[in-house]
Amino acid sequence: MVKEFLISLLHYFVDITTAVLIAAAIFLSISGQQIDSSILWQILLSGLMTALPTAILLCLDTKSARLSMILWGAHFLLMYFVTLLLLKKLGWCEITPLSAALTFLASVFIYFFTCFVHYMVDRKHTTLMNEQLKKRYVKEKQATSDDK
Repeated sequence: MVKEFLISLLHYFVDITTAVLIAAAIFLSISGQQIDSSILWQILLSGLMTALPTAILLCLDTKSARLSMILWGAHFLLMYFVTLLLLKKLGWCEITPLSAALTFLASVFIYFFTCFVHYMVDRKHTTLMNEQLKKRYVKEKQATSDDK
């Protein structure tokens, strides 16, 4: 359980940090602002600060689709408010209605980017597992028919 959590945390950290870097690059390109190297460490910190609750909330094994949807909604809101808090604490911007709206749009982008990456990775793993199961089934079936 701990190993799976740490692997999940690492995956979310990499995915979220990559999406934040993309969003920051887009924003900086549009605004024409320059950054210093300390912002890279702040982006890594923000990736960790959002990956940790992500790994906790989204790794809960729920049997109910309704509960899963509630967790996803709560997770998104938590990520949005953590992002706003980080923006204020790290001095990235003043929190205004416009910056809150832009942060919301960036959060939606990061959220969907991360979900898409995980979907693609999970789909690949599922395909590989199904292929291995088919091979095993064919071998077992051949072994059973050879025994008869």
